[in-house]
Amino acid sequence: MAGKKFSEKHRLVYYDGDRTYHASIPMLVNLMVLASEDQSEQLGVGTSEVMKYGVGWVVTQYVMEIAKLPKIGTTIQLGTEATARNKFFCERHFSVTDDQGQTLMRVNSNFVLMNHKTRRMGNLIPELVDPYGSDEVKRLARLPRVRKIPDDQQEVMVKTYPVRYFDLDTNGHVNNSHYFEWLLDVLPADFLQTHMPTRLNIQYHKEIQYGHVVTSQAIKTTDEKGNMQTLHKMLVNGETYCEAECTWQSL
Repeated sequence: MAGKKFSEKHRLVYYDGDRTYHASIPMLVNLMVLASEDQSEQLGVGTSEVMKYGVGWVVTQYVMEIAKLPKIGTTIQLGTEATARNKFFCERHFSVTDDQGQTLMRVNSNFVLMNHKTRRMGNLIPELVDPYGSDEVKRLARLPRVRKIPDDQQEVMVKTYPVRYFDLDTNGHVNNSHYFEWLLDVLPADFLQTHMPTRLNIQYHKEIQYGHVVTSQAIKTTDEKGNMQTLHKMLVNGETYCEAECTWQSL
């Protein structure tokens, strides 16, 4: 049965993209989350209502399948649907289509409710999830695990990023689009200008906070089919906070 569907249009302008004249992954993530927030407002469970319960929505994993990145100057349709939930997790799907109805991107994700005081996840609150009409299940379909950087890896690309005040969102934690910036920025600029991601799997383990210094690591490798792939890890004080794998093709 799944849940209630929602969609909205967005015209991509210059600040939505990068030097390839395509929409950037971090900006597309922001736009998808905005669509889900607009749906929440429409259903009467927007940010102000959620905050009354002392909680906020936090993503734990995204799995993205990318057929084509939309070009700047075009109009895209952003679709979203909360499809299923159990006691602790919600599953939400996203899609990005062009003005001809062609699907450019599909995303599956898992979200939890985090208590603002304890900074821990808790049980889902019926008043906040029932309006979406998602299916109640005992177990959600498990998203694929992220392939890890080997512990004995010799050649690793590394950059560090201090977390700034303006990296934080209304939940008081780092906006999840910044994770994508830190993950991808560690790669060489000439690589990013000549390649497009076709699949991205990112898993958030711990909450990065204001004052942290993030160490972003990446390696180049290939997947089991021989496709070009990068593996990523973000650490704070030597502890892993986020991991990702990304498959690429030449532009």
